Amino acid sequence: MARPVIAAETAGTAASRSLPGRPSGRRPELDVARALVVAGLVVFHSAMVFGTSWFVNVPRPSIGFGAFLVWGSLWGMPLLFLVSGMGVRYAMRSRTAWGFAAERLGRLGIPFATGLVLLVPPMFYIEHLAQPGFHQPYGRFWLAFVNVPAIARGLLPQGHWTSGGVGFDPAHLWFLYVLLVFSLALLPLFRYLRGPHGTRLVRRAAEQAARHPLAMLAVAAVPVIVTEAVFGPDHITGGWERLAYVFPFLYGFLIASDARFESALARARWPALAIAAAATVGLLGWAVAAGPGVVTGAEPGWSALQGLAGWAWLAAIVGFAAALTARHRRTAPATPRPGPARAPRWQRAAGYANQAVLPFYVLHEPVIVVFAWIIVRWHAPIGVEYPALVAASFTTTLVIYELAVRRYRITRLLFGMKTPQRPADRPPLQPGAADGEVRRLPG
Repeated sequence: MARPVIAAETAGTAASRSLPGRPSGRRPELDVARALVVAGLVVFHSAMVFGTSWFVNVPRPSIGFGAFLVWGSLWGMPLLFLVSGMGVRYAMRSRTAWGFAAERLGRLGIPFATGLVLLVPPMFYIEHLAQPGFHQPYGRFWLAFVNVPAIARGLLPQGHWTSGGVGFDPAHLWFLYVLLVFSLALLPLFRYLRGPHGTRLVRRAAEQAARHPLAMLAVAAVPVIVTEAVFGPDHITGGWERLAYVFPFLYGFLIASDARFESALARARWPALAIAAAATVGLLGWAVAAGPGVVTGAEPGWSALQGLAGWAWLAAIVGFAAALTARHRRTAPATPRPGPARAPRWQRAAGYANQAVLPFYVLHEPVIVVFAWIIVRWHAPIGVEYPALVAASFTTTLVIYELAVRRYRITRLLFGMKTPQRPADRPPLQPGAADGEVRRLPG
């Protein structure tokens, strides 16, 4: 009988064969993509102070920032769901379904609860401080915010709740609970797609995508457009109806299942970019002509056009990234350089970013709100206030992560990070393991 470690490696090798042209190890470029999107949220949410109604605002919102926010909302959070779906496919290679569900509950549920108790209430309190006649102590306000029955009644179906006559929502943490619900609800489908029948189905779909990339692009756009058109946008969940995010999440899982999907998107990247640009121009022109109310779904057809533009931007971004990655692999040296095996610097940075991305996401918006409360009182030009807000928020969030979250086991747990093993807890090395093939005996 094969040893458990060897058997697990054999199973992993067999699983990787179902992914034509797909690297068998971790793909650090996904970590880079996820980190860039989350870091970009500092730029995006800082712009909300100057371009729309938010927790803290300048007296006169800027039309230019408003246009930037419309464009960024088309693809920012959908791209994060797509990359998360790709991550699910790789995570399920080494986990059972129950193990994956437990990991999702820990990595998403615990930071959601942590942020809801500690980080979101101060943002709403700062917003209420700007209202005339508001003098409520923070402790009493916090108790009204953390009203568990109100949260249970309103959060899942509506995304917000009312407590003491005041409306609340989970702010940026909506992403965590929506992603958690999607991950658990789609787990039976993901298990099927990883099985023999599902694998054959994915292969047939990938084969059709390779033959007809533009048709694949059009077919994939239909459910996104229909969902947005029927249910309309939601300002609480990044400008998209939350149900619409299930499609980029599922598409990410499929893209990670067969490399031919990425190849098809690479071939369709220029038409996708043209469609995305045209649809975005149409949205911006529509917004200028109809006024701000159109963004909240007051005008029919806006949501459908948003769905088309959003999916086209996703397809273009993934397509260009796939083409760039393929070109890099073709130009990479065929044989490794002599000397000690050491990952390139960008891959080490990607590993750091992969650990930091979730705590950074949870922390960044409260930090922006605090700094915005200070900076908008400078009465300086926007060209001074906005870069200062972005720089201060990004730096402070990273410092908090590095000094207060990453170094302690309890804070790592609360913010969804893996707790490092103590040396005494690690299983001993297997005797006779070859260099570069370090294995550990099963505990």
